[in-house]
Amino acid sequence: MSLERVQKILAQAGVASRRKAEELITEGLVTINGKPAKLGDKAQWGKDAIKVKGKLLHQKDTPVYWAFYKPKNVICMLSDPQDRPTLGDYLRKIEERVFPIGRLDFTSEGLVLLTNDGDFAEKLQKHKDILRIYHVKVKGHPDSEMLSRLHRSYHEKRLSSSFRPPKKSIKPHSIRVLQSFNNKSLIEVVIQGGGAIDIQVFFEIRGFLVDKITRFALGHLTLLGFRPGEMRRLKSSQVQALLKQPELAQRRWEQDVKTSRPRVAATSTKPKIQPVIKKQIKSNRNESYRQSTEPRQKGSRVGANGHRVRLRAK
Repeated sequence: MSLERVQKILAQAGVASRRKAEELITEGLVTINGKPAKLGDKAQWGKDAIKVKGKLLHQKDTPVYWAFYKPKNVICMLSDPQDRPTLGDYLRKIEERVFPIGRLDFTSEGLVLLTNDGDFAEKLQKHKDILRIYHVKVKGHPDSEMLSRLHRSYHEKRLSSSFRPPKKSIKPHSIRVLQSFNNKSLIEVVIQGGGAIDIQVFFEIRGFLVDKITRFALGHLTLLGFRPGEMRRLKSSQVQALLKQPELAQRRWEQDVKTSRPRVAATSTKPKIQPVIKKQIKSNRNESYRQSTEPRQKGSRVGANGHRVRLRAK
């Protein structure tokens, strides 16, 4: 086995993603043969003694993949120093040690992939053809001019470092209104490619008031049939299709656009009554009340037309 960068070895071992592995190295939590590792150091897995937080790194376990519906107000980490709800609270029944691929905001909900395959996680995050679909509920009903703002490129600022660019430009692949409610709208945003994006900031800097954010799909994997807090184990063929067959998600999305209406009229629970009919109903109600309170005349009854009819003596 040839020499490889330490962060790559940690990712392949399932310790963490390569980016997280770089953070572990810079924090001095990784050692090679008893010496603190540095970014750029190389080692040979199986020959060199690589330790993470004092624990010796063993050969990686059998890769596992899980799809998880992260609920709102759950931090997308395995632990949290502020003692907030984390993914670790939902992973106690999983025997393997897994970590999330990418992040999802604390107040957002939606699909998160979990694995112990660091190599797969790195390839997925760097893949340029992966479609990520978000459903964003905003206040109000945006017009065409407001929607056009969402098609503009988004420059995400990052902390400057020697191994990552300071910022990244992201342009949505597609924007459409899925559903309109009484005073809110549901907008679908399709992002193509890897990398993190703050959807809430993306909308707010364009004048939208965000009410709810849901990551609905990653590639061809969707939330259909899921409930918040639910997870399912995925087959290796399902996750490998994300990398080898990204066109599956593209075809499914194009079919959804053709078959579904871009705007769905909000239906009221109480049907509206036309003014003329409403006036007639009110008139009938008044007539019924008048008849019920009017003293009944001897020898008469109310006919079908609402008028009293005198009865003939037999």
